[in-house]
Amino acid sequence: MGTGIGGGYIAVPAGQERRASEGSMADKNGSRRDTLRLAPAEELGVSLEEYRQLLANAKLVGAMKFMQLGKVGIEPNSVYGAAILMPQVARTAHWHRFFLPHVVSSYFYLLVCMFVHATMLVYVGKELHVMNLFAGQMYLCDFGADLPACTLDDDSERCVGPFGTPVTAPRLYSWSQWASRSFVRDSLAAVLPDQAEKIRTIADPGEYGVESYYCRLLCCFVYVISITQELDNIINMIRLLYNIPSEEQPWFKLGAEEDDETAETMEKWLSQVEVKVAGMPRTWKLVNVFVVLLPKIMLWEMTASTGINFLMETGGIDDIIVNSVALGFLLTLDEIITDAMLSAEVNHLLDECQEYPLYQEGDLHTHSDQETLSKSEELAPGHLQLAWEMIPKVMVFCLGLLFWLVTRYYTLHCDFVDGRWVSKDMHLPNSLSFSLANALFGRFFPVDAAQTPYWSMNA
Repeated sequence: MGTGIGGGYIAVPAGQERRASEGSMADKNGSRRDTLRLAPAEELGVSLEEYRQLLANAKLVGAMKFMQLGKVGIEPNSVYGAAILMPQVARTAHWHRFFLPHVVSSYFYLLVCMFVHATMLVYVGKELHVMNLFAGQMYLCDFGADLPACTLDDDSERCVGPFGTPVTAPRLYSWSQWASRSFVRDSLAAVLPDQAEKIRTIADPGEYGVESYYCRLLCCFVYVISITQELDNIINMIRLLYNIPSEEQPWFKLGAEEDDETAETMEKWLSQVEVKVAGMPRTWKLVNVFVVLLPKIMLWEMTASTGINFLMETGGIDDIIVNSVALGFLLTLDEIITDAMLSAEVNHLLDECQEYPLYQEGDLHTHSDQETLSKSEELAPGHLQLAWEMIPKVMVFCLGLLFWLVTRYYTLHCDFVDGRWVSKDMHLPNSLSFSLANALFGRFFPVDAAQTPYWSMNA
């Protein structure tokens, strides 16, 4: 089609003509609605523009309220999400052979992810609770925590290090530095026994302690924030398994199709199939609880406790900051495996899977502007609810989680003596073994160790 200008014609693309037509229709509909809104606006004593603003406010409040109810979905870009999604897709397709390898690979890489994640945490725990002990190290606890207030002449208990001498800034070292300095001193004393007393007086190895107590706490808090996202994924998975119907429902269906089928493509076929979370039989819910959810919870708890223990055992400021960021790598392991190892088909389904709303879509429909405005007034929170919603709940939760994890570290590895936390008596392990049971349930499955301590604060 075209428009005549000076006896000629200028071609107008069909798409632009259609959009122009749709725009004019929208303008007509908008004008018709505004005409109908004149009377209610006059009743409220406001202009049409102010009335439209009131409607915008009401719709925004309503949408935000439904946003609070939220949706639940499959964890995207994760082997945990793939392990839930692919069996349901295969079930919907009546276990078509094409999907069976993808189901098997999803479970296989889920097990790989869990194994690697757990094994790395076990090795971190082994370093803390076995190898460090063979090196003669004690738990850091609060040694050096009062460093800014300590001087060389201060002989109070709070300023005494693990080796019974004052902790001061010039004498504070990391464990590896202290061990090296102590080794040199003891070696010289052994080689020159007649000068041993003089050597021990001059060659001061210093003390072992934390460089900044508050930096250590801050980095622990940063680490807690980083693991909170994974906890949110766990809660979302629980809500998903709880809220979706316990019945067989299709997880994909045929969507909108075009009349013109002369140019079918892969992209068009994929766009015509809607993948979304739907009902799941109870048997599959139980499988997902025991195979996916519970191991994920155990790995999260293990990551949280091991990470905090590792940070609390780090003395140097730069080491604490670097370690607090590096430990978050473990929680992204499932995403790395998904991107690197799962097939493009599975990744596509994970990306396209639509969430399951926790509200009825029909609740969004209203019959008039007046009903929309009245619902907005009903959704206004009361004084107590308003006060509750103003509390930064995530921050409070993170602080509570930090308090619990740090308190558990102190109670398991430290004793409260003379107003400060010092290391418990250290016992040499009887072997190098450190199992998953030791890492997960250390209180019930402690590391087998000698009866006589190799270090004691009271010795």
